[in-house]
Amino acid sequence: MNKVLILTKMMMKNAEPAWRVEKGSGWKTALLLIVIALGVLPMIGSAVLVISELYDGLALIGQQGAILGFGVAMTSLVIFLFGILYILSVFYYSKDVEHLLPMPLAPGHILGAKFTLALVYEYYTAVVFLGPLFITYGVKSGAGIMYYLLAILVFLIVPVLPLVLAALVVMLFMRFTNVKKYKERFRIIGGLIGLGIVVGFQALFQRQSSGSEFGIEQIQQMLLTQENGLLGFVTQLFPGSNLAALALIDSGTWGSLGYLFAFLLVAITGIAAFLYAGTYLYFSGVMGMSESVAKRKEVVDTAFAKLVQKRPAMLAYALKEWRMLWRTPAFLMNCTLSSILIPILMLIPLLSRRDSGEMISFIQTVMQKGSAAGMVITIAFAAFLIMGAMNSTSVTAISREGQGFFTNKLLPMPYRDILLAKLFPGLVLSAVSMLLLLAEAVWFLQLSPGFIILAIASGIPGLIFINMVGILVDLQLPKLRWSSEQEAVKQNLNPLFPLVIGLMAGGLVVLASFSLGTSMLGTALGIIVLFTLINIFLYRLLVTKGPGWLEQIEG
Repeated sequence: MNKVLILTKMMMKNAEPAWRVEKGSGWKTALLLIVIALGVLPMIGSAVLVISELYDGLALIGQQGAILGFGVAMTSLVIFLFGILYILSVFYYSKDVEHLLPMPLAPGHILGAKFTLALVYEYYTAVVFLGPLFITYGVKSGAGIMYYLLAILVFLIVPVLPLVLAALVVMLFMRFTNVKKYKERFRIIGGLIGLGIVVGFQALFQRQSSGSEFGIEQIQQMLLTQENGLLGFVTQLFPGSNLAALALIDSGTWGSLGYLFAFLLVAITGIAAFLYAGTYLYFSGVMGMSESVAKRKEVVDTAFAKLVQKRPAMLAYALKEWRMLWRTPAFLMNCTLSSILIPILMLIPLLSRRDSGEMISFIQTVMQKGSAAGMVITIAFAAFLIMGAMNSTSVTAISREGQGFFTNKLLPMPYRDILLAKLFPGLVLSAVSMLLLLAEAVWFLQLSPGFIILAIASGIPGLIFINMVGILVDLQLPKLRWSSEQEAVKQNLNPLFPLVIGLMAGGLVVLASFSLGTSMLGTALGIIVLFTLINIFLYRLLVTKGPGWLEQIEG
C-alpha cells in the first residue's frame, strides 16, 4: 500500500494541477482563481436554481428523493464516458508507462497508482455535478449533520464503480485487438464515439422533456400509486446508484448505514475485480504502445520537391501549427473538431423538440420587428464571440508546445512573427464556427442579405479580439509541463479566461444595444469601430511586449 501511495504521489507531481503556475507568480495564481470563480459560479447558481425548483415540484408528491437518484445515476454515466478517455490516457498513452514496466514493482502497485490518478481526475467531474446537488438537497430538506457526513462518503465512492467498468472495457479491448499500432486513429474514433453517445442522450432527453404523450397529471398518478417509483426508475440508468440515493434519503437511520455499507461493498468488489483482471489484461495490452505504424513508399522527385518548396517563414510556421492540430488526436478533438461540431450540436436542443416549428416561427416574428433589429445583431455578435471563446486553439497555442517549446528560440525568425503565426489557426477555426452558425440561422430563419453582411462584418473584429486575448493569456500562463497531449488542452484552465471575457463582452454589448435602441446599421458600425480600436491596442501590445514575454518563458 505504501508503494502505491508513493507511486501515486509521483504521478500526480508529474501531472501538475491546471492552476499551478511558476513560483513568484502569486498575482497570476490569484487572477486565475478569480477567473475560475467567475466561470464556475454562474453555472453552479443555475444548477442550484434548477435543483431547487425540481425539489419543490417533486416534494408535492413525496418523490423528492428521485433528484438524488437521478443526479447520482447521470453523474455515474458521465464519469463512465470520461473514464474511458482517462483510462486510455493514464494507462496506455502516458509517457511514464515504458519507464514503470521495467521497475521492481508488483502489477498491483502500478494498477493501483494509475487507477488512483484517474480517480482523482474523476473527482473534478463529480464535484461539479454532485456538489450543488447534495448541498441544495440538504438545505431544502433541512437535513442534519448526519446527512452531510454521508454525502461526503457517497461522493468519494460514486466515481469508483463507473471508473472500474470503464477500465475493464478498455483493458479488454486493448488486450484482444491490434489497435495499439493505430493508437492515434483509435483516439480520434473513440472520442467521436463518446461524443456521439453524449449527443444521443442529450437528444433523447430533450425529446422526452418536450413530449406531450405523458402529461404531468399522468406522471403524478403513476407516482402516487408506487412508493419511490420515480427513484427506482431513474436509478436504472446506472447500477448501484439506487444504493447511494437511499443512503442519503434515509440519513439518520440505521437503514442509511446499511445502504452505505452495501454501496461501499459494491465499490470494493469492483476494485478487487479490476486489480485481478488488470494483472492478466493490462500488461499484455500495454506492451508495444510506444510503437507506431508508418506507410513505406518511395518519394519521387516531384513529390519531394513539393514537400520542401520554399515558403515565407510566417506562412510555413502557421502551416506547421495547422498540421499539428489535425495530426494530434487530443488537439484535433478539443480544438479543430470542436469548432465544427459545437455549432452543429447547438441545433440538437431545437430540432429534438416536437414544438421546434413553433419556436422557429416565433423567432422569425421577433426578428421582423424593426425595433429589435439592432438587438438581433448584438445577439449574433455575442454568439460569434462566445463561439470563438469556446475554441481553445489560440489560448493553448504555446502550451501545446510542451517541453519542446525551446526550439522556437532556435528558429531564424522574429518572435513577433511566431506569435502572429500562432494566431492564424485559431482565427481560421473561429471563422469556420461563425460561418457554420450563420449558415444554420440563414437556413432556418431566412435572414436577409443585409443582415448577413452586417453580422459577418461585426463578427470578424470580435473573433480577432477573442483570439488575441487567448494568445496573451497563454503568454502569461503557459502550461508546458505535461505527460500527454490531453493535459495541454483538457487540464488547462487558460481557456476559462477568454470564455469569461467573451461572456462579459458579449453581455455588455447586448445590454448597451437594449438600452440605446439603435438601428441594425448603427449597432453594427458601433461594434466594428469599438472592437477595431480594441484590436489595435491588443495588436500593439502583442507585437511590442509579446516577444519579451516569449523570451522569458522557459521550456
